[in-house]
This record gives sequence, structure tokens and C-alpha cells, in this order.
Amino acid sequence: MNFIGRFSAKIDAKNRVFLPSNFRKIINTAAEESLVIRKDYFENCLVIYPLSEWKAEVERVRQRLNRFDIKQQMVYRQLLSEAQEVQMDSSGRILISRQQLDKIGIKQDVVFVGMQQVIELWDAGAVEPDSAQGFISEEEFAKELMNFMKSE
Repeated sequence: MNFIGRFSAKIDAKNRVFLPSNFRKIINTAAEESLVIRKDYFENCLVIYPLSEWKAEVERVRQRLNRFDIKQQMVYRQLLSEAQEVQMDSSGRILISRQQLDKIGIKQDVVFVGMQQVIELWDAGAVEPDSAQGFISEEEFAKELMNFMKSE
């Protein structure tokens, strides 16, 4: 999968949102029947996984899991219990639970961000560089990318 780009959308009154057409095409081409949504581990956004990507992620965790370590068992339980499997309807919409939307503060305006294998869903206010969330200014981006690439 190669989800890239940034797209704005609105959550409707029934907590449904249209996936961007570029992302729908990728999902349909891959013949993915289900998507999995969960809060990101570190950022204040939701992550939308094609089911195959979700299964691969869970398997990576499960292979490292020591079922006799109670903390690891708790982490695994939380990983799975906070996920929601959804289907895209014939119009290209997905239904997101109010609980998940509330967890990251989404009311109506959202931004989809392609992150190659997964799609992030952000509250529209969080994508502004001055929001101190997952995005930075263009100048800071250029500087950090230069520093990052120098460190090889």
C-alpha cells in the first residue's frame, strides 16, 4: 500500500466520513474488505489500517509477547481492545465510533494523512504547525530533514 497526501473532510451527524477517493482506490485495488481503526500509540490521532496491515502489526507484537508477563499481557489486551473493525460502505464512507472521535477531540472537520501503509485521521485544528501536535512549519521541516539526512 502507498497512501500519500493530505485531504480534508467532514464527519457527518452519524459519525461517518468519506475516505478520500485516492485512498479508496488503493483499498479497492488491494481487495481489502475491512479496515481497523485505533488511536495512534504516540500521537493524538486515529490510525486507519487495511486489515492485512493490522494483522501484520498485531503479529509483530504477538511474536514478542511473553504471555507469562502480566504487563506485556496488559499492553497486548489494550492494543486489541481499543481497535475497531469497520467496513467501507458502497459510497466510500466509514463509520467511526463516537468514543474514538471523542478520545482525540474530533468534532466535525478532519484531515486524512497518508502514511504509506496506514492512514492517519486528525482533527483539522491539529494539522496547523502552531498546534504543537504532529506537524511542524515548512522551515522547521526543511531544517529537520536536512539534519536527519546528514546523520547517515
